[in-house]
Amino acid sequence: MTWFRSMLAKLHALQQRSRTWPYAGRITFSLALIAMLLLVTQGHHLDNPADITGYDTLGGRLVAEQGAAPAGPALRFVSVALPYLDQWMLVGGIVFITILLRQWGHVQKLVTPSWVAGVSVALWAVCKDMAIHLGVAQVTELGEPFAEFAYWVKLVLLALAILSLPGLLHYYRRCGALDRYTLRTFLAPLVFCFIAFTSLWLIMDLLDNMKDFQEAGTPMGRVVLFYAGMLPFIYVSVMPASLLLSVLYTLTKMSRANEIVAMLGIGRSVIQVLTPVLTAALVISITSMAANYHWAPRAEGNKKAVIRGFDARQKDSIREEALLYKDAVTRRLWHVAYFPFSLQSGRLRGLMVREQDATGQVTRVIHADSATWWPGGRWSFYDGKEVDYVNGRPAVIRDFPKDAQGRSQLDITTFEETPWSMISDALKPEHLGVPEIISYLKAHPRDPREKLAPFRAHYHHRFALAWQSFALALVAAPLGIAYSRRGAVGGIAGSIFIFFALLFLNNLCLNLAKGSHVAAWLSSWIPHLLFGTLGLVLLHYRSQNKDLPRLSPARLLGSAKARVARPRNRQAA
Repeated sequence: MTWFRSMLAKLHALQQRSRTWPYAGRITFSLALIAMLLLVTQGHHLDNPADITGYDTLGGRLVAEQGAAPAGPALRFVSVALPYLDQWMLVGGIVFITILLRQWGHVQKLVTPSWVAGVSVALWAVCKDMAIHLGVAQVTELGEPFAEFAYWVKLVLLALAILSLPGLLHYYRRCGALDRYTLRTFLAPLVFCFIAFTSLWLIMDLLDNMKDFQEAGTPMGRVVLFYAGMLPFIYVSVMPASLLLSVLYTLTKMSRANEIVAMLGIGRSVIQVLTPVLTAALVISITSMAANYHWAPRAEGNKKAVIRGFDARQKDSIREEALLYKDAVTRRLWHVAYFPFSLQSGRLRGLMVREQDATGQVTRVIHADSATWWPGGRWSFYDGKEVDYVNGRPAVIRDFPKDAQGRSQLDITTFEETPWSMISDALKPEHLGVPEIISYLKAHPRDPREKLAPFRAHYHHRFALAWQSFALALVAAPLGIAYSRRGAVGGIAGSIFIFFALLFLNNLCLNLAKGSHVAAWLSSWIPHLLFGTLGLVLLHYRSQNKDLPRLSPARLLGSAKARVARPRNRQAA
């Protein structure tokens, strides 16, 4: 560990030296602005155009490719702004690190740079997402109906999640000294618990997938990027338990040191004491809702497909194997051996398309080594044969025609099926984000209610699950405060029991909604409403300086006997 200690010593020396540099932050920020102005005057976006999916850049203008709609004002703005934002992420990052080293410990001087950095990162992330997904908004790469409103909500939540950190820092600067102390005491165990639980999750998952990584010869960099993509799912899964333990530890520690009693003695209420903790819990709930809206379920659902894509023997990543789909309207049966993770970089492989007439007899069969679908509605089959049937028997066998380059290719524009219509029946609702669930509901409006019930249940579950952390904070806060003769052990045990009870009730209500036994919009919020109400009741007891009610089996059964109160000092009595 000598090298690690020497590295820390060098970083500490660099920080101490940077504090003595006069006007270092202002100078680096001015140089960054000058560099960006020079890029603007040189027409940087013309020499380095942004990569907009579905469009080609010619002379600074976006030219729509096949199937894509003409570029709107939003995409034109992205095509101009994104090249400069990419450079600003590099230049501005150096400026922010310089300011952070100089002003570490001075919260008041870090608020404005944090807001500038947060707005810059949010704008870059939104423009990057628009460049990847909005370009093919009319008809996406798989042919699913585009949920435009859900997509814009995703961008808003992405920006809110990024701006939550400077917002929390701004709140820390504006609050008083006691609130700052409470928030610092709370955030330290919260970060520790989150890192500890995340490390345990990564170790367990790495042990489970180590064999696959070794057989595929996956380099360490791709493994790191793989687990970096899993962070939204890890955050949603780990944060409720981390928040519960950190709230209990913080309030129990402050109660034993009589710090809460001291705060109450100067005239502060219990709500005022707990305001920093509940504010942090609210920020965590908002960021959890942003992660659970799209990125967390997609990361969980695409996990196996990405691991299979690490195999060097596979040309494309595989989302589904041995896919069988039959369209009741067109009477075509599709069999796909390997369905790729993305049609932008892969093809459907091992296809067989069988057409039938009204009597059920086969009329035509297409065998192809691979195929792809274009947003305009055109299917292209490669390297195969086309077989015509008469009276259920093969009559004519034709090879695919050859194009100018000598490739065997068959183009068909009359097929109504899309890759989305095939794969949507095999999709699991627990692995879909809100935009994908809305697209599925739009694409299958006539499906039975029982089939659509799991998708509606998970749609409402995406919004409700994020507030599990806030409900746990409401329950754990009054249980962690102990300023009477009653100890804190009972409150800690009760909070842990309530945590597992909330998990059980959450899964129970979700399954009831998936089975159409309870309305989906109601069942998703039942656990959080019940435990949130319980937390408010317990908080009322604490604010009135009353002991929390005890759960006694005898009292619940109504067999408790009344006892006569006797004085402790009988002589005085």
